[in-house]
Amino acid sequence: MEKNEVQQVESTTKLRPLTPKQQRFVEEYLIDLNATAAAIRAGYSPDTAKEIGCENLSKLNVRAYVDIALAERSKRTGVNAEVVVRELARIALANPARVVAEDGSIIDGASEDDLAAIQAIKVKTKQTKAGVEVEREIRFSDKNKALELLGKHLGMFIERKELTGKDGGPIQLEAMTTEQREQRIKELIDKREE
Repeated sequence: MEKNEVQQVESTTKLRPLTPKQQRFVEEYLIDLNATAAAIRAGYSPDTAKEIGCENLSKLNVRAYVDIALAERSKRTGVNAEVVVRELARIALANPARVVAEDGSIIDGASEDDLAAIQAIKVKTKQTKAGVEVEREIRFSDKNKALELLGKHLGMFIERKELTGKDGGPIQLEAMTTEQREQRIKELIDKREE
């Protein structure tokens, strides 16, 4: 989101304006959606960038600017979740037998959905004594990966991680001080993100 876009959002909504550093954070976050990297590029200390990035995204006005910018980007590019899921479905459900004839050529009348799954086509021609020999290599996009991503989108493959306390036992929270509890929670979150 450019500075003038931020100003336009401020004038058309009732959002609290961002500080210059928050504005820079939003601009940087939109590059790769990595809060830690965005915080560092926005000028925050690398030592605290992870916490600052998380903190910035939890602030309602910062999150609102990010959400507005992402919605504007989606509208501008025509790319949204529905488009991505539709394209994944085309890859996942494509049938190469409906696309490639026995001689390696593309079947006339192959559906656009099946053709969308083609990742690359290489054609080599060689002059032989018998005439011109054509060799085709048709590579399809990874069907299993597309199915996996669709399954995750549909909530079919929920990944669960088990967190345990010392020596594999339960996590003891009652006997901890507030500071110890906060430190342990931070350790578990850091461990989960590895």
